[in-house]
Amino acid sequence: MSTPGEKLFSFLSRQPQLPREAALALHERWQTQRRLRRGDFLCAPGKTEQHVWFVADGVLRLYYPADEEEVCVGFAYENNVLSSFPSYVRQQPSAFSIQALRPCTVLGISRSDFQWAREHWPGVALFWGDLLAFALTGIIEREIEIATTTPEQRYHNLLARAPHLFQLVPLKHIASYLRIKPETLSRVRAGKG
Repeated sequence: MSTPGEKLFSFLSRQPQLPREAALALHERWQTQRRLRRGDFLCAPGKTEQHVWFVADGVLRLYYPADEEEVCVGFAYENNVLSSFPSYVRQQPSAFSIQALRPCTVLGISRSDFQWAREHWPGVALFWGDLLAFALTGIIEREIEIATTTPEQRYHNLLARAPHLFQLVPLKHIASYLRIKPETLSRVRAGKG
């Protein structure tokens, strides 16, 4: 069984932008490890994000804690990189939460260490740019999907794109992510949509 550090190095080694030396340098600076229990917060509203995190194991949800109903905006699981990116980039308090849905082990690199690595290794700067571009592309595609598709289409698209989520995440959070009511998700899953 691989350690969290071994999983991180394996992940970094598979990134095409990172030559081996850059992957090693970046890996050495990924020094914070946190173990989260179910329900623990990796990031909470009002806290300013100081790390980029690698999920070694477990599942987390990213959500906005609205007054009436929480709005799930995404999930992270093994071999994902995440952060409260708006807070991290702007160094302002986060408006949303990152919470463990299952026990998790995450490894973090501090903002200053990541900045150092980006300045000293061009491949790390490319890796960062690709992470942000991937996140932005996903947000845009998701907004278009929510605006232009039916609940049934959103469910089937998610099922095709990430079937494992249905084994890892409670359906109420999947319903929130799809922007539908849990009872609508139940009908759609039963083929009665």
